[in-house]
Amino acid sequence: MTPDEHKEARKELDRLLTPDLPVRDQLAVMKEIIRLLEKNPVPDDAADDDAESETLAEVRQHLEPLGLAPEGTPLPELARLAALKITEK
Repeated sequence: MTPDEHKEARKELDRLLTPDLPVRDQLAVMKEIIRLLEKNPVPDDAADDDAESETLAEVRQHLEPLGLAPEGTPLPELARLAALKITEK
């Protein structure tokens, strides 16, 4: 299956998966989506995820040298500590 065919199949399955569809049919559609994802586990928005990951890595590179927390501290905690430091009076 080509990437374009995969994308079209996924769009069609997403279109079919509606709340008014009987539960049995919803489960069948979800099963097909899972099967499709197993064949091609790379999501359509992988490029967006890569760009976001790069941005978050850059943010970490700016916050970790401040010494606000041990290396490897989760990024949200680093951001919180940096905000506290900035707002200290």
